Amino acid sequence: MTSSWKSTLPSWAARVYVAAVVIAGATALIMQFPNQLPNPPLFGGLLLLSCVTSIWKVNLPIPLASSSTLSVSYAANLMSLLLLGPRQATLIAVFGVWTQCTVNVKRPYPLYRTAFSAADEALTMLAMGFVYQRLSGPPGPFDLAAMPRPIVGAILTYFVVNTGLIAGAIAVTTGRSLLEVWRTDFLWSAASFFVAGSAGAIGAVLIDRGQVWAAVLMVAPVYLTYSTYRTFIGRLDDQRRHRERLAAALEEMTQLEHQRNELLVREQAARTSAEEANRLKDQFLAIVSHELRTPLNAILGWSDILRRGRLDKTKKERAVRAIYDSARRQARLIDELLDVSRIISGKLRLERTVVDWTEVIAAAVDTTRPAAESKGVDVEVHLDPIAGAFVGDAERLQQVVWNLVTNAVKFTPAGGQVSVRLHRTNDAIELSVADNGEGISPQFLPSVFEPFRQAEGSNTRRHGGLGLGLSIVRHLVEAHGGTISVESPGRGQGSTFVIRLPMAESVTLGAPDVTLRTAASHVEATTSLTGARVLVVDDDDAGRDVVAAQLEARDAKVIGAASVGEALAILEREQFDVLLVDIAMPDRDGYEFIRCVRGMSPAACSTTPAAALTAFARAEDRRKSLESGFQMHLTKPIEAGALIEAIVTLRTDRAMAELGSVRL
Repeated sequence: MTSSWKSTLPSWAARVYVAAVVIAGATALIMQFPNQLPNPPLFGGLLLLSCVTSIWKVNLPIPLASSSTLSVSYAANLMSLLLLGPRQATLIAVFGVWTQCTVNVKRPYPLYRTAFSAADEALTMLAMGFVYQRLSGPPGPFDLAAMPRPIVGAILTYFVVNTGLIAGAIAVTTGRSLLEVWRTDFLWSAASFFVAGSAGAIGAVLIDRGQVWAAVLMVAPVYLTYSTYRTFIGRLDDQRRHRERLAAALEEMTQLEHQRNELLVREQAARTSAEEANRLKDQFLAIVSHELRTPLNAILGWSDILRRGRLDKTKKERAVRAIYDSARRQARLIDELLDVSRIISGKLRLERTVVDWTEVIAAAVDTTRPAAESKGVDVEVHLDPIAGAFVGDAERLQQVVWNLVTNAVKFTPAGGQVSVRLHRTNDAIELSVADNGEGISPQFLPSVFEPFRQAEGSNTRRHGGLGLGLSIVRHLVEAHGGTISVESPGRGQGSTFVIRLPMAESVTLGAPDVTLRTAASHVEATTSLTGARVLVVDDDDAGRDVVAAQLEARDAKVIGAASVGEALAILEREQFDVLLVDIAMPDRDGYEFIRCVRGMSPAACSTTPAAALTAFARAEDRRKSLESGFQMHLTKPIEAGALIEAIVTLRTDRAMAELGSVRL
């Protein structure tokens, strides 16, 4: 009871008010308690009627934790007052309230609520009896002429006191004013009080005159009053439920509108992103077309002039150089596109070796020096002698350094300076490439390493390229377990790229078959292939001829074959030191050729070293070549130096294998 008392009556004022009413009601009941029952049958009948009409109740739509009910028992209470007097009537009314609070309730009333209702009824009966007597109400037999005034006063008093005490409890609990609560929640029931009270008064008169069965008929208007209550309250409940449904529907509509707005915002963002991606794609395709066609135009133009034989010696040298440079430029663009494809598909592979940073940086910087010197840009290199070795892919790291230095030279004006620094920190190797060139705007700085993004994307841009280099650099650095960052104070204030790579001892090599070897040195231009016999198998006449020319320039003996069948026929007659085989050929491809070779006899033919020389450059293409029986996988276009190095390596490996066989 204590928890219920405190939870439903949180304020001290409400508790004091309820306690005061209970005490006053208990005092009134004690004062009015009857000493005797002169007419027990009539007392019993009216008590039964009060209890029955107390069950005819409705739940009021007012904010009380345990609900509040309204019954039509005051008809029986008024009859008891007229027929038995205030003392017995008070006792009957209190029993009726107890029945109302305990029988057929939605949930049990707290004890203090039942006590409050009983006290309210006792005080109401005391007030009603006092008013009835003050207005000269006859005790019986009843004079009809003298009854209306005291009856009206008694009914009005009952209504005002009974509902007023309950309204007071609601007011102190909710903080509303007493008048507002009474007018809003109870005034509407005044008419029913007068209807039921009038019926009770008429019933009392009929019983006083001995017409008991006629008095029973007065139950009908009392029940009609109860039915009216129930209908009215039912409509109020319907309206409340309707309002709740409307509120729920409105809340749902609000949520749906909020969700629709969110979806609209996301859709607009997605559309904007898609439009931006589409714009970047179109811009990228336009740049790719431009960058590939530009060197191709120089190649075709100079080739046509050379074919016509209209150039003197000086211009011929210029034409050859232009064709060579344009072809290298085009090959580099294609390599960038292939690298991006490998990165996107997750097929980028690193050939890890013990890398000498001095060689890697020197090779990359030497490649960029001609362009730097032509622009008057000074490239300085500062290497920490104790930087130490690093486990990584030497070729890919050289690509990283070359790309950063090339970018720095490209965006540095004449007379500018590019600085390459390598030094060792506690746990990493740090490489920085700084310039005092154009710099990077703060708006573009976050997008520097995104693919296909360029600070200048219009037709009037001053610098070429696909916008892929820095994106490839970032992925290569991250593949080595490192990080790359860029800083630039703004346009015209230069930029600095910083790479941090973990030390060699902290690098995990991964696959167990990875071996640590020193990066191969570059083949000297004077390397001779005297005595080497090479079979070149390629269905493309121009490709076959250029390979043959490169090898014959180093004194190799070269025989060409345009098909697999022709090459196999040659192998039946002659022996070779090295086989260079294209993969994609009509009828029978290079894979089938090498399988046939490995199954030939004598053993001297079946063990001939072979390299796949193909335009297929994917990692899976390389793997398939090695699995099929090739010792190397070379990608077109190939530099003459790389081709010569491959021939030397294959001959050396075979010689070492034969020497080991002889010793055994």
